[in-house]
Amino acid sequence: MRHLPAKDIYNELQSLPGPLFHSPSPVAAEGKIPRLQSEIASLLVHPLLEAALHLLNHSLYAPHFLLRKMQNSRGGQHLHGVLHRVEGDYENARIWYREASGTETPPKEVTNREREEVFVEFWSKHTHLLQDEDENGQQDKAHRARAAATAFIDRVQQMKEQSKGQVFDAGLRTPEREELERISKAELNTVAEWAGNTFGWGSWGEGDGEAKDASGAYTGNTKEQKEIFMKQMGEGIRKF
Repeated sequence: MRHLPAKDIYNELQSLPGPLFHSPSPVAAEGKIPRLQSEIASLLVHPLLEAALHLLNHSLYAPHFLLRKMQNSRGGQHLHGVLHRVEGDYENARIWYREASGTETPPKEVTNREREEVFVEFWSKHTHLLQDEDENGQQDKAHRARAAATAFIDRVQQMKEQSKGQVFDAGLRTPEREELERISKAELNTVAEWAGNTFGWGSWGEGDGEAKDASGAYTGNTKEQKEIFMKQMGEGIRKF
């Protein structure tokens, strides 16, 4: 069976808006374009690129299991923040964005800081989301980027909380929602393109064919992270 190349899948996903809110079932499991779910998984691309493609398809289950293994890489932290934001877990989304920005205090020695500049470069272009006093209070580019990313989460959360109907329909067909969807899509595109250009758009890992080992992309979790993970979801499938 011939599978679609990663770039073809990426290009097809450009027809969708950026994810803002948790989609009703079965979209969260199968994506907005269900036939692409298995296509993405069969690519055997770098896990960061695979997770970004799943999120562009509004699929939440598949990237969850990839990102829990990349919690100490900047790319994994960034997409973990996106995942929590779409789920509506805004507190944890802010925490993961803080980690991805490299502004956590103190920085964790176990963290792979590769791709840190991608988060900073993207969000530093969106400081228009900040109030003037917020922007003036940030001392450096990384902190301004983190503040802009946090302001974006704030706006998504506010839209959800002001919704009087289904959460997924919050702000539907308003300029505000269209702007937020555009930013969300651009954010995921930035991660996907960086991963594709850095690790390649083809299969990635050690070995041949379907036996390729992608464990080189995964990072160990700290004891604190493992404890938080157990409290949040246990060892089973995450509840949505």
